[in-house]
This record gives sequence, structure tokens and C-alpha cells, in this order.
Amino acid sequence: MNQTVKSARRVLEVLEFFAERQRPATVEEIRQALDYPQSSTSVLLHSLAALGYLSQETGTRRFQPTIRIALLGAWLIEDAGRTQNPSTMMRRLSAATGDMILLGTQQSMNAVYVKIEQATNPIRFHMKQGACRPLCTTAIGRALLSGKSDTEIGAIVRRANAEREAGDPLVSPTEVIEAVRQGRTLGYFLTKGMVTPGAAVIAMRLDGPGDHPPLAVGIGAPVDRIERELSHFVELLRKEVEQATPRTAG
Repeated sequence: MNQTVKSARRVLEVLEFFAERQRPATVEEIRQALDYPQSSTSVLLHSLAALGYLSQETGTRRFQPTIRIALLGAWLIEDAGRTQNPSTMMRRLSAATGDMILLGTQQSMNAVYVKIEQATNPIRFHMKQGACRPLCTTAIGRALLSGKSDTEIGAIVRRANAEREAGDPLVSPTEVIEAVRQGRTLGYFLTKGMVTPGAAVIAMRLDGPGDHPPLAVGIGAPVDRIERELSHFVELLRKEVEQATPRTAG
């Protein structure tokens, strides 16, 4: 990885760190969380502050993003015609369940979790914001696949099999297509222990108009909790997805 790409990646990782932390942090806290060298962490943070993307508290010397960061992507939500910010939807789901709330989109053969509200329940799982998981075997991924044809899904599964890491099992195109069909019929997508043993995710798709890529929102929790609260979680997700559906001109 060349130095320019590495620097760009670190800028985005710092912003994702703050998106998950949601409070100021010192250079050392950021360095430890992201496993960066001390000197380059300090230089990066002070550079972002000089450009107006971070601010630094005078007394504590802690950094935090400025409103300039929030405004960078505000047009995307407005242009997508959504009736609410996905972050607001996620916070509401988090308050209602206490479980991990996931927002994902497609990135090549993976679902990337672009935003995560971590669980507050005593028994919970943790996932890092920006993490990638397979499209074909996760609830978020299958929700994203649900807008594609069977032919497209089959092609994605075959490519994922061709690019899989050594030792990873093959995925059946027929099984994935059938799982997506079933999810369309049910109105939600559910996977149990597919990535993390004992963990389950229930997800629904969020469509966007025009060229805006689709999103999927999900609730992650222990399998027994998902099974016990399934109908309640489906109701909560359906209500939020309906409210977040893009407005249409008329």
C-alpha cells in the first residue's frame, strides 16, 4: 500500500472512530484504538484540526470532529429523499431494544457495516464500525441481495466462491437464492450463528432512489433473544423502514 493511500485510509479510520465513540478523545486514546504510531497519529490529528475537520479542547487537549464533518454528507440524505436520518432511526431502535443496531451497504462481495450502534444489554456482541462480512451468508448481505435477480445473485455467489480465502467453505448458489426468496416472502432476513457463534441478526432492506445504493438495517443479539423477540423486532424494523422510505414526487 503506497503512502498516499495509507494516509487517506487513516483519515477515514479516524472519522469512523469518532462516529462510533461519539465523544472527544486524546491522541493516546486514538492511537491505542487504531494501533497507529504515536508521532504519525499526532501529526494526522493536528493536520485535520488545521483544516477545520477536528477541533481540540484547550484544557484537556482532546480532539473531536467539527460540524464541518457532519455537513459533508448531509446532502446525500436530503438528495435521497428520506424522511429521516438513518442515524436517528438507529438510535430509536437501540433505545427500544438495547441490542446492537447495524446499518450496511454493499462493497464488492461484502456487506460493509457503515454505522453501528453498540448494544447496551448485559449479554451482547460487539462489532467494529467499518467491518466487512460476506454478502451471501449474513442477514444484512441477503437483505441487500434481495433487490437483485436470481441470475445476479448466482453470479455474485460464484464470484465469492472463486475469491474465497483458502480453507473457507464453498457457498451454494441455490441455497443463497432460496434464502433470499424466503426473506422476500417473510419481509425480513434472519441468520443465526453464520459469522459469530451464538449470535443472530434480523435485517430489512432500505431502498434509495436513482443512483443511491441500497442500505440494510439490522438488529444483532444472542440467538435465544432474537428467537424470543422475533415478532417484536420485526414490528420495530418494519415501522422504521416504512418511515425511512424515500419520498416520491407526486
